[in-house]
Amino acid sequence: MAGIAPRSSMDTGSARMQMPRCWRVFSRHAGARFEIATDVARALELLDVMDAQQQARMRKLGSRFVLNDDTHARFYRDVARQGVADGYVVISALVCDEGVVATTFGVRHGATYFLLRISHAGGSWSSCSPGLLVTERTMAALHAEGVRRFDLSIGNQDYKRRFGAEKVALTDASVALSWRGAPYAWRDHAAQGLRRHPRLAAVASRAMGKGTR
Repeated sequence: MAGIAPRSSMDTGSARMQMPRCWRVFSRHAGARFEIATDVARALELLDVMDAQQQARMRKLGSRFVLNDDTHARFYRDVARQGVADGYVVISALVCDEGVVATTFGVRHGATYFLLRISHAGGSWSSCSPGLLVTERTMAALHAEGVRRFDLSIGNQDYKRRFGAEKVALTDASVALSWRGAPYAWRDHAAQGLRRHPRLAAVASRAMGKGTR
């Protein structure tokens, strides 16, 4: 399935130009600071906040949210436990005395950073664009450590273009790591093949009872 993975090389753009103002607005709150979790306990605390903030936003948009169910929540926490200790998972946040305002979850590999999740409190905090601000602060901190390539993940959202991101075409790939995963990989490969043949895909869909009224 084709997708879009905007990437940024930290070029100056409208979003970056606005960040000093956003930081000044945020800094008016007592205890305002940016942090990157350096221990597992703090990383897990921020993940709890991230789940709650993302669920609240998805509920407001009327969309389903699954990243805090048992399976997904366990996966992200397992990755955090190992990755924070090993240095390849980056969990960051905007924090003040009132609580955690925004968070990010990403992974770092050499000079490349992959942003996977963002959350923010919304509401009155929108005046400082917390989602943009926590992303910019994270990128700036990693840039200072030598990271030069930032992958902002799938989706063609406007905020990514404001960071000067470039579009990159993607494709799905499924690899079975054990015999249990083989049927799922075969299913995905078959589905990908069908997408290249719309008529055949329509026939298969009707045969499975889909696409009929």
